[in-house]
Amino acid sequence: MVVIAYLALLSVLIMVVTAVVAVAADLSFAGGNSDGFAESLWQAMLRTIDAGSFAGDTAWPTRLVALLVTLVGLFLAGSLIGLIANAVDQKVEELRRGRSAVIEDGHTLILGWSDQVPRIVNELVIAKESERSASIVVMARADKSEMEETLRDRVEDLKTTRIVCRHGNPSSPADLDRAAVRQARSIVIVRDTDGDAGVVKAVLAVHAVAPELSNAHIVAELSESDNARIIRATTGGSVLTVSSDQVVAEVTAQACLQAGLSTIFTDLLDFGGDEIYFVPAGELSGRPYRDAVLGFEHSSVIGRIGGDGLVELNPAPLTTIAPDDELILIAEDDSAIRFSGLTEFSAPESNAGSTNGSAPSVPMHLAIVGWSSFGERVLRELDEFLPDRSRVDILVDHDLVAPGELEALALEHGTLAVHGGDGGPDDFRQLLASGTPQQVIVLGYRDVLSVDDADARTLLTLLALRSQWPVGGSHGVRIVAELLDQQNLALAAPVGVDDLIVSNALSSLLMAQLSERAELQTVFDDLFDADGAVVEMRRADSLVGPQSLPFGVVVAAAAAHGASAFGYRLGATGEVAVNPPKSRVVSLGADDHVAVVATSPV
Repeated sequence: MVVIAYLALLSVLIMVVTAVVAVAADLSFAGGNSDGFAESLWQAMLRTIDAGSFAGDTAWPTRLVALLVTLVGLFLAGSLIGLIANAVDQKVEELRRGRSAVIEDGHTLILGWSDQVPRIVNELVIAKESERSASIVVMARADKSEMEETLRDRVEDLKTTRIVCRHGNPSSPADLDRAAVRQARSIVIVRDTDGDAGVVKAVLAVHAVAPELSNAHIVAELSESDNARIIRATTGGSVLTVSSDQVVAEVTAQACLQAGLSTIFTDLLDFGGDEIYFVPAGELSGRPYRDAVLGFEHSSVIGRIGGDGLVELNPAPLTTIAPDDELILIAEDDSAIRFSGLTEFSAPESNAGSTNGSAPSVPMHLAIVGWSSFGERVLRELDEFLPDRSRVDILVDHDLVAPGELEALALEHGTLAVHGGDGGPDDFRQLLASGTPQQVIVLGYRDVLSVDDADARTLLTLLALRSQWPVGGSHGVRIVAELLDQQNLALAAPVGVDDLIVSNALSSLLMAQLSERAELQTVFDDLFDADGAVVEMRRADSLVGPQSLPFGVVVAAAAAHGASAFGYRLGATGEVAVNPPKSRVVSLGADDHVAVVATSPV
């Protein structure tokens, strides 16, 4: 703009000088009505902007002056056109690279780029489909075109949501300004190539640009639980943290011991199924909690929030619901939450001889095939649920992981043995030499292989395992596998794996939920805390007999056993039902399980 202003000023100066020369030399331009400075200035301007204007000049002195003025005008016009073209090119390049400012308001801002972003965007699109015009802004160091192409491929239907991608540094205040961080409704920070360090810098940058953040909350993904704890403490709880590896490790460990648990968590966390809501106590004020669990036909009560904001999942059955309490429910949608009255579902007599089946009481033999830094977390979570004198065998490919690196690992409730090999069928036969394991966990070599290579290795391992222990075989080995990329789920289905854990999926769903409703942080903290409430799959015959009963009777039976039931799993088909109507008649036998929230593992 400055150069263009200089060119304009130079053009005016040339016109004025030409007019002065014409008046002083008594030159008469063709088409002039009279002599004088104003007329000469006008004729000079015409010859500057129009090369054909001096064709009518007849006197040679006038022709020379007009020619000179016209040549200068052509030069200035060419320079101006070049500058404008260059400015347009720069603007187009800026738009292509995603360097232009965002004009959105009330949007969800995602900072950073990873394999989790498409899943987060997909969930947010579902959550925002009731809004007439919603927007999601993604800003990362990745190329704008690549991000847009990936999102187009992975998010099939944008519904009412508009996606805006920008190239920038999430820890740069100037780039955050371009992403309209002050106008954002919520901010999600994912781990990029620089790991937790990048997330911490992005959190600090956001607070530097918008210290108050009165209209938005931050959800930050961190690998290390210690970093998550420090961030939450130093920001006064204004930053909601998700320790992704810890969440996935806990679900992986529990899914190994309790069939169907990964499906339960996925259903609770995604926006396509049932979700967790808060509602005032209303008519249940002054009633015991055991009445509340039966008071909603199409919703499942799993806890309460006191007037002081304290979350209590699965309180004691006789706990009185206070007037200022809120109930924590699982429902398909907030419109489906309606108090249906204090329906009487009499709990059957307790089966004293039955065990709840949520934790095995006899020693177990487990095997872990494959390894990464994530494996230590899984092993630590497993150790909390293993019976005493259990055994865990770890089989690793010695070309990818040196068995000696795992020698420092130990179990509190059992023994641990590490085996090295090439990962082929012969190695699995070595495991058979010490007895067939009851459960096998297959982990991806995420530290040394790419996502695609690690998942390919996992799928080959699954094929080898199933050839050794076929589905429905005499050994009955249950296999739980970790996949890194959700797109590979379809490839694992024919293998016959019992449970699949997609590492990025659960944490993505959790971040998407928190970005929409920050108040869920306290509930998830309790569910994923080893010392808090837990989700269990209890054997149905520990609650009710093998006859057809309304699901409300199952809920009443669970309440009598000190648990809040919200679903079930059929052992014969593997079908999982979350939040079924209380009036639905179900027939649950010894092979079936009831999904409950319990205060602690029993």
